[in-house]
Formats: sequence, C-alpha cells, structure tokens
Amino acid sequence: MTRTLHIIDQPGHTAEAAVLRLSVDAAQYEQGKADERHAWLLFGGEATRNATKSVRLSDDQYQLLPMPVGLYQVLPKALDHPRRLVNQAHRVVCWTEGAAQIASRLGCAHVFRRVDDATLCPFAERMIRKAQYAPPTDSVSRQALRERWGLDDSTTVVALLGDRFDQIDASAAMMTVALTHEALRATQPGLADVRLLCHPMANRRSDATEFSELLTLDYLLIQDAQIATPWEVMLGCDVAVAPRFDQAGLSMLWACSTGVPIIVPADRQHPMLDRLSGLIFARTSQPKDQADALTAWLQSHSMASA
Repeated sequence: MTRTLHIIDQPGHTAEAAVLRLSVDAAQYEQGKADERHAWLLFGGEATRNATKSVRLSDDQYQLLPMPVGLYQVLPKALDHPRRLVNQAHRVVCWTEGAAQIASRLGCAHVFRRVDDATLCPFAERMIRKAQYAPPTDSVSRQALRERWGLDDSTTVVALLGDRFDQIDASAAMMTVALTHEALRATQPGLADVRLLCHPMANRRSDATEFSELLTLDYLLIQDAQIATPWEVMLGCDVAVAPRFDQAGLSMLWACSTGVPIIVPADRQHPMLDRLSGLIFARTSQPKDQADALTAWLQSHSMASA
C-alpha cells in the first residue's frame, strides 16, 4: 500500500478549493489503479473546512491548520501537529510553491511537485485535450463578465495569471499593459483600449494603482477576486500574461483550457510549456519585452479578424 500526503497552501479559500478538487480527482484516479491511501494537509479556516465537504473528504482524511503568516511562513509550533501524517507518508505531493516550502520545513522526503508537471493529473490532461480539440465558446458568459467589468467587446482584457496572488507582481504587469497602450495609441489607436485584470490580493497592487493614476490611465486596472477560479473569468479575457512560471503554476492550465493565449518568457523553461498550446513567447519577463509581445499579438490578431 502506498500512502500519499497532499499539501495545499493557497491565499484564499476559493483558490484552495479549486486545487483541492484537482488533487481529489487525481487521488481517485490513482486509487482505481492500485492500493493507494491519500491524506491532505490543508491551511485555512471554516471556508476551507466547507470546501472539504464539497469534495466529500471525511474528517479522518485531512488535517486543517491555520493559514501561514507572510510568504510561506508557518509558525513552528503549528508544524508539530502534521508530522505524524508526514512520517506515515511514502510520498508528499505539493500542488503549489507555498506547499513545497512547507514540505521543506517539515523535512519531507520523496516530494513531488505537481505544479511543475500538471499534466500528471488526469483532470489536467482532460482539460488540455479539451482545449486542443474544442476550445469552449460561451458568448453569454463573456457578455455577462464584460458587463460586470463595465466593458464592451472591443476592449482587450489581459489576465494576470497566478496561483498565489499575494506574490504575483501586479505593478510590473500594469507597466506591460501601459507600455502596450502607449505603443498602440501612437500607431493603431483603435487597438489601444487594453485593460489588466488582477486579483485584489495581488502583490504590489497599490503600486499598480498609483502607477496607472500617475499616467492618468487609472481605468486600465480591473480587480476581480473571481480570477481565483480562472476558468470562471477566462471567457471574458482575450489574452493572459505569465511572466513568472513559479507564480503562475496551475493557472496557466486553466487559461489553456479555455483557449486563451498566454504570453510567457522565452528565456525560461518549464515542464508545462511542452504540453500547452496557444503560447506567445516574449524575449524575457521584463515589462518592455512582454509589452512588445502583447503589442505584436494584438496587431496580428486584429489583421486576422479584419
């Protein structure tokens, strides 16, 4: 019998519930193949406990600890409780970067990083195949999202991808969008209406707001907590940016599953890149290079649809 411990750490119960569903799907698939036993180490409060009920985890299948403080930091006393789970596990599966840091603090051996190779999960595999052969279209949902954001269909919405919204740099992404806006305004004003969609908890979000206000482009920033479940908002987006793979993680998979192209840096490698379709490569993760790639995509996309 193989005993697997899943560690899930997310800054918010909505995102955590999504990854929890993903891990349970993978566990059910593996239990059908061999004699497998799975347990979960979760961080959160009552909302996380409710999420375990929605995926039908019994109380003896998981242990719930308080949310970490700061970036990946767990109070040392809190780590005393899950050591029994760790010691019993033959392998530990980490679905996020934060989980990997916690596993390191716990001294876990045989750690697997599903965020580095999401296609190991059958649910992820189905999502990729669905995106490759039949990208979903739902004009009603797209229209409803656009109306909620106060936009019409002529506006380009750029989604900032991130599994941990307290890390991802909203300020750099805003600079990318602002540079794209300025480049298009000088050459093709009709394409210059470009907005950035990010989570309200995104790192340096206030800097992004101040930067856009300084440029008198404060309307460029859209904040929506629902991006924590990207598959629910991607239909309202036209393109996504993932300047940091270690921050984007599984959210790249969600974007791919809805057929939204993703701008990624060409100077870095990631196991997921070989499997995902619809990627747009920028020279580097720097805002200027990301803006050049975004501008070029918008111009070619406009010509193709003309």
